[in-house]
Amino acid sequence: MSIVTMKRFRMVGLTAEQDALLQALLHIGCVEISQPDQKLTDPEWAGLLRPGSTTVQDIRENANSVRNALSALDQYAPVKSGLFTKRNFISEAEFLSPAALENGLQTASEISGHMAEINLLYGQENRLATLRASLTPWKSLDVPLALPSTPHAQITFGVCPAEVSLPQLEQSLAQEAPGSALFHAHTDRDQHYLMVICHPSEEENVSQALKAVSFSRITFQDVHGTAAESIAEIDRKMAQLAAQREVHVELIREYQNAREDLKVCADRLTQLETKELAKERLLTNGTIFFAEGWLPQEAESQLSTALAPFTCSCETADPEEGETPPTLLKNSNLVSTINGVTEMYSLPAYGSIDPNPVTFPFYVVFFGMMFADVAYGLILFLGTHIILKKFRPKGTMGGLMRLIRVCGVSTIFWGLLSGSFFSDVISVVADTFFGVPDFKLYIPVLNPVENPLPVLYLSLVLGAIQILFGMGIKAYMLIRDGHVLDAIFDVGSWWVLFAGIAVGVLTGNFIVCLIGVAMLILTQGRKKPTVFGKLGGGIGSLYDITSYLGDILSYSRLMALMLASSVIGSLVNILGALAGNIFVFLLIFAIGHAFNMGINVIGTYVHAARLQYLEFFGKFYQDGGIPFRPLTYNTRYVDIIKEES
Repeated sequence: MSIVTMKRFRMVGLTAEQDALLQALLHIGCVEISQPDQKLTDPEWAGLLRPGSTTVQDIRENANSVRNALSALDQYAPVKSGLFTKRNFISEAEFLSPAALENGLQTASEISGHMAEINLLYGQENRLATLRASLTPWKSLDVPLALPSTPHAQITFGVCPAEVSLPQLEQSLAQEAPGSALFHAHTDRDQHYLMVICHPSEEENVSQALKAVSFSRITFQDVHGTAAESIAEIDRKMAQLAAQREVHVELIREYQNAREDLKVCADRLTQLETKELAKERLLTNGTIFFAEGWLPQEAESQLSTALAPFTCSCETADPEEGETPPTLLKNSNLVSTINGVTEMYSLPAYGSIDPNPVTFPFYVVFFGMMFADVAYGLILFLGTHIILKKFRPKGTMGGLMRLIRVCGVSTIFWGLLSGSFFSDVISVVADTFFGVPDFKLYIPVLNPVENPLPVLYLSLVLGAIQILFGMGIKAYMLIRDGHVLDAIFDVGSWWVLFAGIAVGVLTGNFIVCLIGVAMLILTQGRKKPTVFGKLGGGIGSLYDITSYLGDILSYSRLMALMLASSVIGSLVNILGALAGNIFVFLLIFAIGHAFNMGINVIGTYVHAARLQYLEFFGKFYQDGGIPFRPLTYNTRYVDIIKEES
């Protein structure tokens, strides 16, 4: 199991066969087409070929229409759904059917048309609702709001701040314009709503009096009759609009049986977009096209078979000096479950070591040790197993579910060693409800609550084993690259020192330890230019022993999280048993252990990964790999059954 050896490929073909050829590459799913950036900057290439044109924008618009149609169905014809979507199988021929794609787009267009009408009706309703809200304060006035002024009466509607005293305003108007009249329609938290009538000869005096109280005029447009009559008419129109809207909603609901077809259509458009984006990485002159990229060495024959029906020329070659091929990891189905954890850190650099085969067993062991409960492990295993069988998740989520399923088995194993089943629920139930104190099914090998020291020692031993293993990988990499002496000096010297410390502690003889110290002093400064520099570098390297000690102590978190999970679970059991009532106990038991399991599974996942990233990877890992992104089917809703041509 290792990082896959990659080959550079270059291809020239006929533009007339371009679509069919890209579809063939999509079918085999093992070819990555690279961006031709360097070719475009070369005047000779730029003078011959240009990037190809695509219909990506049209496809994205269609995809957006399908997504909107699915959203409309989810809104008006919802179905129960969970975190995971069940994926159905579909043959490749059916998936690529142009007629099925056209039918899906037609359905999406019809649903989008109804949604457009609904949105239009909502807009009209919102405008009417806004108008209704503006008329409501005037509802008490039994006069038409559009009543025009006459040669003998000037009519003004308006508002002023609620802090204004209306009696004082009436008194001011009576003094300034004796022939005027003030009518109060409504007062809310902010404003008075008023109508003022006066003779035109007094309009100036009235304006001055109203200006003193920050009066603002209001004019009513498209309003006929009184406010109450207008509101009644608005309610009638809004009811009509709501009825029209409901008609379109019902028409959308009639498409609920087309939901699965729309999902497949969405996946079809995703693949079309993938193919069109690949076209953007091709160079063409209208007659021929040029493409280059990467493929796994083991897929060369597969590529040759796929290209056989086409009029094209293709060559493969090893990466040239200075080129950085993408990284593709190939592991067994079991080991590949850890890929997601490694990729969260970084892909390994091409040509380095794939850490997954050695990371996987350590991660699984550490996860199980920190979680360590038979019941919790059973829940993890059965829950993820059901999800994998029923929903078949892919990608990162699928890898995570498979990893957690394996970690569930490890959790059961460590739970058996520590005698934990929902912590100590068996003992608590036996004591509380059956009167049997100190009941245990068996004597556990490990007991983090009553005797944590053996668990701590085991944690540190496991940590030391992983660190030494990481150093061994570094030594292998140095030897593989022809640096045998570097492996002896930089790794072997430390191993001698560590072995000497162990021998000295056990026997009291520290001769081997002193040999290790001497090796470090004489070799670790060997790259310095001067004798004093070499000696100083060697002496200074001894300080690194504190770093190794700190790394080993970091593994004490294995004991800490095992203890935390067990103690919290025990407290939940004690709290549930205090009432002495089985129903209260079950309620507290369910809530408490759900919380304990939820919070600790997250902490366990994170801390198990942290030990790999900082303590283990730091000894040998070379990161910075570029992901290999082949032209392949990437579906969300269905699994494609490929047919061999």
